[in-house]
Amino acid sequence: MLQLWAMSKKKTFRQKFETFCWDHIWAKYTVDWGVCVFMSIISALIFAFGLSVFMTPNPTDKVELISIVSGGSSGLSQTFEELITLINNGNQVTIGGLRLYTFIYIAINAPLLVLAFKGIGIRFAVCTLVNVGAVFLFSNLFNSNPEISKFLSHIGAFVADNGGLLSRALFAGVCTGLSSAIAFKFDTSAGGFDIVSYYISLRKSTSVGKYGILINAVIILSYSIIYGVSGKESSINFNGNIVALNSWQMAFALAMFSAVYLITVMLIIDVINNRNKKVQVQIITSIEELPKMLIANIPHGATIVKGKGAYSGGDHLIIYMIVSSVELKEVLKVARGLDPTAFISVTALTQVYGRFYQRPVK
Repeated sequence: MLQLWAMSKKKTFRQKFETFCWDHIWAKYTVDWGVCVFMSIISALIFAFGLSVFMTPNPTDKVELISIVSGGSSGLSQTFEELITLINNGNQVTIGGLRLYTFIYIAINAPLLVLAFKGIGIRFAVCTLVNVGAVFLFSNLFNSNPEISKFLSHIGAFVADNGGLLSRALFAGVCTGLSSAIAFKFDTSAGGFDIVSYYISLRKSTSVGKYGILINAVIILSYSIIYGVSGKESSINFNGNIVALNSWQMAFALAMFSAVYLITVMLIIDVINNRNKKVQVQIITSIEELPKMLIANIPHGATIVKGKGAYSGGDHLIIYMIVSSVELKEVLKVARGLDPTAFISVTALTQVYGRFYQRPVK
């Protein structure tokens, strides 16, 4: 029966392409690296857009100038930039006409890239380096080119005028979350503390987002304290009256909007990035060959319990199998292909302890 089922399977275009790549290993490596590098550039473009439009608008623009601290290496760069500006009597420091932020961002990422090379994988680290470099290029292009800067400023102004700081925090969170999630989806990262979060999640086999939120909470607190000490003042229009706000009031308000931003980032990452999510699959079948076919196609073991149907009185096999979310589709395809009448239930798991095979990151 196994041979007949295997022969009857129709290969999709993707399966034919994968077979070709395995037969021509150079093609497989070329495609894997090419896709990873391309998606790293897309990830960097999305992040740089959110940074320049929603988080830290160009100071030369006469639009919304209040920055939202982003968290991660970006937020830490903002914090150091704010601290240096405070020391420099409120004057922003630039190097060669470029914002100090970009140089701090690269300096923070340098030791973290070493962790990526040694602790995760070469392709992961190289594509992360591409991502960090692309963020540097895109962010400077967006802020230094007058036409692009004006175009992006109008987008930011429209969002700020129609939704205020909350809309900026949400859109910024969507951009950063998509950037990190796209990178994670293709087994790389957006750099910074995403590397640390990814490294910890691989070792603990759990979700990435919660580790990032702990790191970012410390960064937000630090930025808020520095902003409060800076003595910057602002004002708001409250029911037709202009109300002045001191630096500590602004720091507290910005911390709350930054928290909204970070929660949005965490939710998007954990929704899209399903590499570390586990599910338990329970399959009730009368086909005795099904367990062998499952473990032949899926790199995990299974537990079999013999049972009897309460209504039919027939003998059945109850198969328990724990797989990652990305492997679930293959499990269902194999089970339904061999036994269309099988009863299958899927239960989401928060964490798994014990020996569970996880495909290594390259």
